[in-house]
Amino acid sequence: MLLAVTVELLTIAFIEWDNYTGYRQTIVIVIALGIVYGISRTSRVQLAALLTMVIASTGIYFIGWTQPKSVGGGLFDFMILPLWLGSLYLSLGGVTVMIVGSLIAILLFPFLTPQITLNEILVGPFSFLFTTSILLLIITQHRNSLEQDRRAELAEKEKYSRRSAARAEALLRVAERLNAQLDLDALLEALSEEVVLAFDTPVSLVLLFDERENVLRAVAGHGLSSDWIHGMPALPKAAYNQTVEQLGPVFAVADLQALPGTSYLSEFKRLDLRSVAFATMHYERELVGSLNAVTVGQHRDFTEEELLLLHGLADQAALAIINTRLYKDAHRRLEHLQALRAIDVAITSNRDLEETLKVLLAQITKQLQVDAAVILLLDETKGLLEFGTSQGFQTSTLRYTSLRIGQGMAGRAAQQRQTIHIRDLRIDPQTLVNAPSLAREGFISYYAAPLLAQGKVKGVIEIFHRAVLDPDKEWLDFLEAIAGQAAIAIESTTLFEDLQRTNEELSKAYDSTIEGWSHALDLRDKETEGHTLRVTELTLKLAKAFGLSEAELIHMRRGALLHDIGKMGVPDRILLKDGPLTEAEWDIMRQHPVSAHEMLLPIQYLRSAIDIPYCHHEKWDGTGYPRGLKGEEIPLGARIFAIADVWDAVTSDRPYRQAWSRDKALAHIQEGNGKHFDPLVVETFKKLITEKLD
Repeated sequence: MLLAVTVELLTIAFIEWDNYTGYRQTIVIVIALGIVYGISRTSRVQLAALLTMVIASTGIYFIGWTQPKSVGGGLFDFMILPLWLGSLYLSLGGVTVMIVGSLIAILLFPFLTPQITLNEILVGPFSFLFTTSILLLIITQHRNSLEQDRRAELAEKEKYSRRSAARAEALLRVAERLNAQLDLDALLEALSEEVVLAFDTPVSLVLLFDERENVLRAVAGHGLSSDWIHGMPALPKAAYNQTVEQLGPVFAVADLQALPGTSYLSEFKRLDLRSVAFATMHYERELVGSLNAVTVGQHRDFTEEELLLLHGLADQAALAIINTRLYKDAHRRLEHLQALRAIDVAITSNRDLEETLKVLLAQITKQLQVDAAVILLLDETKGLLEFGTSQGFQTSTLRYTSLRIGQGMAGRAAQQRQTIHIRDLRIDPQTLVNAPSLAREGFISYYAAPLLAQGKVKGVIEIFHRAVLDPDKEWLDFLEAIAGQAAIAIESTTLFEDLQRTNEELSKAYDSTIEGWSHALDLRDKETEGHTLRVTELTLKLAKAFGLSEAELIHMRRGALLHDIGKMGVPDRILLKDGPLTEAEWDIMRQHPVSAHEMLLPIQYLRSAIDIPYCHHEKWDGTGYPRGLKGEEIPLGARIFAIADVWDAVTSDRPYRQAWSRDKALAHIQEGNGKHFDPLVVETFKKLITEKLD
C-alpha cells in the first residue's frame, strides 16, 4: 500500500494530466488486494488467487475506463500480470476462462469508451494480451505436467518409504521375537506365525536342511496339521539346487496346480495349495533351509516388495536358527562336561562299583536321551560277560545275562573292540540274545560299546531306545567318553578292591607275626605265659572307654602285644634268674623299654605302636623309667596299659605267690593313684572292673 501511494504521488508530480484521479482507483485496488492477502494467509489460497485476478483485472479495466488516455499508453498490457498470477494457483481451465474473459472485456472497451477505437484495441492491447496468453497457457500446461510428474514421483517415493518402513517394522518385530527364543521348536513356531502375519496368507512352511540325508525337510508351519507337516515328503537337495538355479534363491510361483506333477508337489495339489513365495535361508553360504508363504485355493501374485520382505525374514531366521543351534550345542556340551564331572566324582569318592555304575547309567540315559541301558562286566577268570547293573527296563531278563566273548552283539563288541549299532531291531531281531524279551520291551534302536581300560576289555555297555536313533558325531563321541569313564571306574574299583584285599591279607600277616613274637616272649618268660594276651584284651577295653578311634586301637593292640619285646635283649641269666636281681642286673633289666624303642622304630608300620613298649614303665609322679616322664608327658596309651599290666600281674598266679583277690588288687591300684597311675585312668578302670564283675 505504501508502494502504491508512493507511485501515485510521483505520477501526480511528473505527469501533467489535467483532472488526473487514477490514484484513487489504485488506492482502492491496493486496499482490496490487502484484504485478499489476508485471505491468502488461510487455507483458501485458490480463492485468494481468483479474487486477486478479478480485482486486479477489474481495477485495470476501471482505470482505463476513467482514464482513456492510459489505454493508449499500454495500461491494458498489465492485465497479463493477474493472469500470470492466476496461472500459479488455478487449473488450466480456470486460467483459460479468465483469459477469454479478459480478451472479451478488452474487445468491448471501445463500445464503452468512444475515445478509443476498436482498431487501437486490436493493434495494441488485444494482440499483446492474446499472444502472451497463448504463451502463458503453454507454459502453464508444461509447468502443470512437470508438477504432476513431480507429485507422482513424490507419491511413489512416499509409497516406497511407507513400504520400506513397514518392511523394516516387520523385520524388527520378527527379530525381537526370534531373538527371544532359545528353543528351536519354539523359534520355528514363532517364525511360522510371523510369516502368516507379514504376508496375510493362510499357510506358512519352514523347511530345514538335513545334512546327513542331504534333503530339505518340513519341520514347522502354520495353517496345516502337525502330522501333515512331518509326514510331508523331503525335498532332495538336487531338486532344490535345480529349482534355485532356474528361479533364484527367492521366487514366487503363481499357480502350483499348473506345474507338472511330482511326488513332492502331489501333497500340495491335494490340499489345493495355490501360490507360493519361497526364500532360501543361508548362513555364511551354507544352506539352512527355506521359508514359504502359501495361499490355499486362491491365486496371488506376490510383489517384488513382498519377496524382498520374505528374503529379509529368511536372513533373520537363518541367523536365529544358527544361534539357537549354537546355544543348544553349547548347553549340551556343558551338560556333557557336568555329567563327566559327576562320573569323575563318583569314581574318586565312591569305592562301591555298583553305585558308581548306577550314577554312570543315570547320566547316559539323561545326556544321550535314551530309554534304557545296561552294563555287562567281564569276568576274566570265566571269560564271560555278566550283568552288572541296568536302568530303564520293564523286565528283569538281562539280570541273568551271561555271554561268551563273541556271542551276541555285546560279545561281538567286546571281541571286535568297537561300537556296534543296529538302527532297527524290528528288521533283524535275532541278532540279539534275549531278542524276544527285548522285543516285548518295544526297543527299536540298539548300541553296544566296549569298555576298554589300558587296552583291556572290562565289559560292554548296551543302549536301547524305543524309537529310531540317528545320532550325530557328538552323540557318538560322548558315548565313547562315557564308555571310557565306565572302564576307568571298573578298573579303579577292581584295583582298589584288590589293593584292599592285599592290605587286609598283609595286615593279618603282620598281626600274626606280632602275635607269634608275643607268644615267643611268653614262652621264654614262663612266669608271664598268657599274660600278654590278657593284658592286651583289658587294655583295649579300657581304651574304648576313653573313646579312642579304631585306628588308635589297632596301634594300641600291637603295642600291648609287643610291650616286652625289649626283653629279647635281656640275657637269660637275668630274665630267668630264680633269686632277686642285683642292682647291676636291674640296670640291665630297666633298659628293655629302650631296646624296644630301638627295635621297633625302624619298622614303619609299628612306629605308631611304640608308646606302650617304650613308656609302660613310666609313672605318673615321674619316678618311672627309662626317661622319668611325669603326668601327661606319658602317652595315654602307656598310662592305660600300666594299670592293665599291674592288674593282670597281681590277679594272676605266680610260682612264688597266689593271685590276689579283687578287693586287694583294687586297693593296690588305689594306693598307686596319683603316684604310679593317672587318677583319671584309675577312676575309669575301677568303673570298668566293677561293671565287668557285676
